[in-house]
Amino acid sequence: MMFGKIFVNPLFWSDKKVESAYERQFRYLKAVWNDDSYGLERLLRIFLCGIQFVYPVLFIRDIFGRKGVTARKLAVEAYVVLKLFFPLIVLWTGAYRFPWVIALIVYLLTETTFHILNLIFLSDIHSVSVSYHRSVLLLFLHYIETAMDFAAIYIAFDLLNVPLNWVSAVYFSMVANTTVGFGDIHARGTAGQAVVIVQLLICVLFVILFINYFSQKINTSEE
Repeated sequence: MMFGKIFVNPLFWSDKKVESAYERQFRYLKAVWNDDSYGLERLLRIFLCGIQFVYPVLFIRDIFGRKGVTARKLAVEAYVVLKLFFPLIVLWTGAYRFPWVIALIVYLLTETTFHILNLIFLSDIHSVSVSYHRSVLLLFLHYIETAMDFAAIYIAFDLLNVPLNWVSAVYFSMVANTTVGFGDIHARGTAGQAVVIVQLLICVLFVILFINYFSQKINTSEE
């Protein structure tokens, strides 16, 4: 009982059933289809709504959402933490030598990237988060996760100018993620440069979201 209270205040626990995650996603897709967007923005919004059906987070939301809103949120948080530790375990154990492991990391990385794009381009159709701090915390975990994912990619494909161990791979990826650029380790060849460019572009998305969340917090405080 005491252990459970660490994660959930019983006063805020809700057994109320929530809308099916798949039904909600179809509703979002219909809303985008019927809105007044046009051109590239419309194509991107439709794509972002549709691509969610190929990732497991929708299934997790659907299964645990049957237990209520709190259960769904806790399940999503557990999934985010799992995605964070998975590349770390891969780096530490050397499992990046297996192609299917790297393929899974790339798959999870694309899921996170599309999630960030959803938060930017579909913010008008998603319900507003009731916890600013929770949103920022999850965003930060996603940020660290992407750095760990890229670290596994760098070491798996030998994309940098020096031989890597898991610590040096994480070091370079974090340096790239923060755009510091010490220069002691750098990309080797066209493939390495392309991966670094992709990582930097994803970092830009995170910066946009961090600024957006921060500005929303300021606006809310001033009202």
